[in-house]
Amino acid sequence: MKDVSHDEIDGVLTAAHAVWGRGLGLDDFLAFHLSLARSPWGRAHARHLAGLDDAGGPLSALRIDSHAGRLDGTPVRIALLGMLFTVPEARGRGHASALVEQALEHARRTGHDLAMLVSKMPQTLYGRLGFRGFPASEVACRSVMPAPWPGEPAWLRAGEDPLGRLPGLRRGGEDDLAAITAIHDGEIAGQRLRIERDAAAWEFNFLKARMPRGRTRETDRFWVIERQGRVEAYVLLQAEPPTLRWREHGALPEARALLADLFWCALSLARRRRLERIEGWFMPEVLTLGPLYPASQRDRKTNLVMLRSLDEAGAPPVFAREDECRLWEMDAP
Repeated sequence: MKDVSHDEIDGVLTAAHAVWGRGLGLDDFLAFHLSLARSPWGRAHARHLAGLDDAGGPLSALRIDSHAGRLDGTPVRIALLGMLFTVPEARGRGHASALVEQALEHARRTGHDLAMLVSKMPQTLYGRLGFRGFPASEVACRSVMPAPWPGEPAWLRAGEDPLGRLPGLRRGGEDDLAAITAIHDGEIAGQRLRIERDAAAWEFNFLKARMPRGRTRETDRFWVIERQGRVEAYVLLQAEPPTLRWREHGALPEARALLADLFWCALSLARRRRLERIEGWFMPEVLTLGPLYPASQRDRKTNLVMLRSLDEAGAPPVFAREDECRLWEMDAP
């Protein structure tokens, strides 16, 4: 296994493009992932590891993001594994599992307590390596119902822009990061296991999600509601046609009702962009627990969150409910 330096990363990313390109051309793919690797948080906390062939080319590779977190009130370091791939001509020979085993040992030696990943491949591989899944759900709703939904605001039924119709609603920007950081810290405070974000981690997550930082039209993906000079609620969205992904939300405890307004904003955006559904790992309780708008919640079949302890004498903690251990979509690798 090789710990890939920032000067050597191009070759690994070029090999990864066939698996993780997701419709991006090679040049755009390289530019995007190099921007992550060269960001302040990426330089300090993200590493690419690779298994090499005899000529020094990558056979398999993955990325480890090193996060600060807490488990039952105790500070922990969490190694979040992602972007695992094996080049097509070398698949089926155990390269991926060998690399993950070596990466787990690397993570343990560098001071990590837990390893986490989001499984996009058969979980049997990760089960053999000691990973265990924990509760993970998803929510989805149609952007247009077969008949008009009676609870919709009149401005939404008329196809009007939510700006100016929802008091305090505006597009978010870089100036709002301190406010939404505080709100998010409140959202995760009750979790037994959580990833904590400093300012550099937020910046990395925005880069990773291709979230804009200036106040342009593209900030339709980042909305806040501000009242009396204070941001009280926010939502982060991302269009992945035919879906609008609800990436994350938060609200001050006394302002939870504002999340309904942010949902109407998202629904309006989905309709104007002709996106068929809104989907997310976690959506507001005003939607999932109440009759605001028809939505379905179910256990996830893909993108399962899995965890293992890096203490050979210990076992991973057991969680009864998702709200004890939620991995927010913005933190996913």
